[in-house]
Amino acid sequence: MEFVAFIIALAIAFQAFKGYRLTKQRTLLYVQFSFALLSAGLLVDSLAGFLGILARSLKGIEILTQVGYTIYFLVQVLAYGILVYAYVSQTRTLSTASPALPLVSLSGITALQTSQSPVVKPLPLLEYHPISEIVLLFLIVYIAFQTAINYSATKERNALLVFLGFLLLALSHLFFILALLRPLFFVFGHVFQLLGFVSLLMMLLRVTRTK
Repeated sequence: MEFVAFIIALAIAFQAFKGYRLTKQRTLLYVQFSFALLSAGLLVDSLAGFLGILARSLKGIEILTQVGYTIYFLVQVLAYGILVYAYVSQTRTLSTASPALPLVSLSGITALQTSQSPVVKPLPLLEYHPISEIVLLFLIVYIAFQTAINYSATKERNALLVFLGFLLLALSHLFFILALLRPLFFVFGHVFQLLGFVSLLMMLLRVTRTK
């Protein structure tokens, strides 16, 4: 599922860059760069998980998954931080202007995390860090809250897709934390992550097609 998320995140980065070329919105450059980072982190984490399983040893799995998750976590923090900065900056510039494209709400895309998943270990050997997931959850909840405000003001379908995307990503991090209680929640977290990415990708596709 992380590898599928990598493909979707890469598609989001491509569509964001395409949208920037059409609209010249600087916010989309932040989105493109952030999702390019997220896609790279997802690829590293998923490959680390595959290689860990192929290592056929508990020690090898632990080392590889820990390295993969550490890289992915740092990438997520960087990508989310960039998007938070982009959202705050865009909000300030639009505070005295009328709302333009629904792309403004994209400045909070994180994804992307997108999304933001812990290291995958085989079966019950789940390897992830609840504290780091809590940090990511706070970041994504802030963005989800801002996009909810944006949707309540505009009532546009594109803004709704962005809000749903961030809400699903927030739920994915919540389930990653709850995986301590029940391993099945770990799977739910990945499912919500994929759905969140798909919602954000649908928004970008709608915007680029209309342009």
